[in-house]
Amino acid sequence: ERERERLLEQALCCSERADIVFEFVGGARPFRGHSCVLAAMSEEYGGLFRSGMAEEREGVVGVPPGISVSSFRGFLEFMYLGRCGSECGKADGRELVILSEMYDVGGLREWLLEDGIGYESVCGAYEFGLVEEGDRSDVVDGCIRIVGEGLCG
Repeated sequence: ERERERLLEQALCCSERADIVFEFVGGARPFRGHSCVLAAMSEEYGGLFRSGMAEEREGVVGVPPGISVSSFRGFLEFMYLGRCGSECGKADGRELVILSEMYDVGGLREWLLEDGIGYESVCGAYEFGLVEEGDRSDVVDGCIRIVGEGLCG
């Protein structure tokens, strides 16, 4: 666990020991990453680094448009630690769902459904669950559960 935390700290502090640079739309590069950690947690990242694509050659991985710095920070926290902590709590849950879908990261979506939807975010989460892009019926069900607990609990 301590080693994972040390690697996460390297990534979030842009240590030269991390071999990947994450680039946001607009060119900002606030984080780095370790290709071995990312590939171990996500087959999608593994494919990027094995395929001979530009990401592997140049060591720069683009962050999807519309993803905030705080949400990507939370995503990296989950990727490195295998659990959500304070950074995930600060992230936009909708963006975490999108990232978990894009990179096929198990466990993150489950955390969001169990602990990530609160009374302050249930309306936005419900609206997000209704978007006709993929199956997000679990998000809608989680919102209904939260509201039911609030009204009846």
